[in-house]
Amino acid sequence: MLLDVMGHLIALNKQKARDDARELVSSAEFKRLRACLLSPNLSGYVTHLSQNLFEFVKKHPTVFRIPLVALQDLELMNKLDSMIKELLTQQRGSMKQKILTSVDRGSNIHTLCRSLSGNCTEITSAHWSRRSSLIQFRTVVAESAKLQEEVPLNSNHDVPADTEGDNVDPSPSAITQCTWTFNQYWSYIDILLDELREDARTNTSTTQAAEEFVKKFFTEVLQADLRKYPSTTSLAPSLDSVTVDWQKTIHSKLIW
Repeated sequence: MLLDVMGHLIALNKQKARDDARELVSSAEFKRLRACLLSPNLSGYVTHLSQNLFEFVKKHPTVFRIPLVALQDLELMNKLDSMIKELLTQQRGSMKQKILTSVDRGSNIHTLCRSLSGNCTEITSAHWSRRSSLIQFRTVVAESAKLQEEVPLNSNHDVPADTEGDNVDPSPSAITQCTWTFNQYWSYIDILLDELREDARTNTSTTQAAEEFVKKFFTEVLQADLRKYPSTTSLAPSLDSVTVDWQKTIHSKLIW
């Protein structure tokens, strides 16, 4: 009889743990993963993102305060995977619209970063630099439209519209062989990042030098943006000034 009672209590405790895990996975706390898209060190915005973010969540559940029982429950893990893809799609759409709106209004980078982040992350100069590079796409689209007849879409580099998946052509040549449209925004950004990393590897001999190469590129983009859209706000602090532990983990570990 005692064993039956103990078994019943254990089952109840397990069910409560599962219920608590389900509630947390659906909570605002879990939506910290939206901050992942704002990381200045993010390797890509579409290609391989959901897969790597899913693995990141499993390796660092404390970032999102996810209990271990959730990682051991197949149903919850499937829900987690679906939520990640859904939230990524929603947030990319929201970010793109805010970026394009900021260009139309001539907003400076400080205003744009605040609009994108809300209160979910601490903003640094690295965030300013990465956001500056994201707004350059409008010029690319305009120039691409003018050259549409001269530079038709190459069938060997058929870059898809922004969708969740791993099928973006990462080859640098795809950038010059496409006529770009706004529905390929994140695909273009991913290819640009891949080309930048390839240039860094080609033109440097060490990992540190490659990182400095990439940093220099984003710094120059930011400086050009500040000249065009001056900000009365002081330059944001450096990336190593971040004080929030979970944000530090995202910056240092969500890289592939």
